[in-house]
Formats: sequence, structure tokens, C-alpha cells
Amino acid sequence: MNWVILVVVSMGDPFIIPYKTFEYENACVEYVNSVDNASTLAVEVIAIAGFNDPVTNIICVAEYELQRRREG
Repeated sequence: MNWVILVVVSMGDPFIIPYKTFEYENACVEYVNSVDNASTLAVEVIAIAGFNDPVTNIICVAEYELQRRREG
């Protein structure tokens, strides 16, 4: 099962960080919580959401769950 990073912003639609998937939930959570990855995550978020849409949450979700919600 693949896990992805979902970013929730206050004014726009939630989005996933492209090209970043994890085989296990723990690996995703560790990546998101690591200070070493903060600048990489920031660049990815700014590239998609810009500077003016505050991030309200960053979570790891199963990729199939996102696909299921899009279809249903």
C-alpha cells in the first residue's frame, strides 16, 4: 500500500505532495515529522499553494483512500 502526504490549506483545495510516496505509514509520518525535511516540504507546498494560503494540516493518508473518495 502506498502512503502520500496530504496538505490541507485554509483557502484552497487539499493536495498531495507530488512524486513522494511511501510504502508504510510510519515512513511517511517519520518523513513529515523530521526537521531535516522541513525545507523540502516548504518548497513543495509553496510551489503548489503559494505564500498566501496558510497550511492547516499535513497528514499521511493511504493513496487508495484518496482515489476512493474522488470516485465516490
